[in-house]
Amino acid sequence: MSSEPGEWRIHRVAPFHASGDPAALFRHLRDVVASLPRTEIVTATDDRLHAVCRTRLGFRDDLEFRWCPSEGVAHVSSTSRVGLFDFGVNRRRVERVRRTLEAISPR
Repeated sequence: MSSEPGEWRIHRVAPFHASGDPAALFRHLRDVVASLPRTEIVTATDDRLHAVCRTRLGFRDDLEFRWCPSEGVAHVSSTSRVGLFDFGVNRRRVERVRRTLEAISPR
């Protein structure tokens, strides 16, 4: 699932909106993602974050955020590496990050 344009509607999720400094958004995102269970951050810059998350069954999923200055948002993608159906795990993960981020940095 992804917030990028062109994604099928069923796999679409809202991007993360930045209020203020995008670098601050990514610092908060990095902290929130690092706190997720079974998650390892692979790449973390001021405009990109990539983490690998392991499910309880040991499958690996990719969680990515990319800053898009022209839209003022961080696009998100969370995808399973194996299989076509993930039982909603990736959507729940993204929404958990969103809720946690909103709780620590409300708009």
